[in-house]
Amino acid sequence: MPNPRLIVRVQTKNLRAEIWLNGASVAMLLPGEADTPVSIPVNEFAVLGGNALGILLHAAPRPSAAGEPWASDEEAASYTGPASLSVRVAQYSPSESVAAANPSPLATLEWQGLAAPLPVMMERRFNVDFAYGPWAWQSAQRYESFDRVLRARAYDYLAYLHGLLAAGRIAEFVEINRLRLEEITRGAYGVSPQPLRRTLTQAIEQHAANEEWSLLPLEPREIDLRLVAGGRMIECLRTNRHHALEYAHKESPATFFLPAMIGVLGDSWQILR
Repeated sequence: MPNPRLIVRVQTKNLRAEIWLNGASVAMLLPGEADTPVSIPVNEFAVLGGNALGILLHAAPRPSAAGEPWASDEEAASYTGPASLSVRVAQYSPSESVAAANPSPLATLEWQGLAAPLPVMMERRFNVDFAYGPWAWQSAQRYESFDRVLRARAYDYLAYLHGLLAAGRIAEFVEINRLRLEEITRGAYGVSPQPLRRTLTQAIEQHAANEEWSLLPLEPREIDLRLVAGGRMIECLRTNRHHALEYAHKESPATFFLPAMIGVLGDSWQILR
């Protein structure tokens, strides 16, 4: 039976806002992207009991420096004027329409101010009485800091994943995603992982076989890694906030991306989200 859905509903005006749950980024919203409410399902990051919702106002362009002032960035010149934010967290039954239903909120947040290149984190805490998880990432190795050694190890694993895609070893790549797929389907939403596994396989195969699409190279200077989830996962992004594992269309801005938050379980690296 499908699980209740935990939804973060966000509306912004002229605001860069990064949405976090329990220390993991679940969405980055740029000005204009949430002028009408955006619904973000977050079951796979929710835990039984206390949860922490974080809203990073005015998030910086570079992911690993999202919370640092960015007045010297070229994007800062156009980031001005009145801005606002409205956030509502609620739990919905599988049959409820997020747009039509109005369950009691677990947490809300309202903000109005001015757009400025000075990030500010706002937080709301709330309780969840449904046992999502427990998740593998909760027991992954926790790192206090992201030093050069850890960065090199994480990059090597990311390069291995990229190499599988580049070599067309798609079945192997999907199998490595087995734990992630199981948790974000059966564990998070109470549905079978098989349809998502088939869809993922077919989507990668189609993009890999189509000459109009190409897997972006893994250039170290373009890759931006950051610790998330309290130091238990490493999110693999690019300096432009795109995902590290991404196919680009040769004639348009369209992309097809494969999210990757990686971590160490026991003594082995895994894709955890």
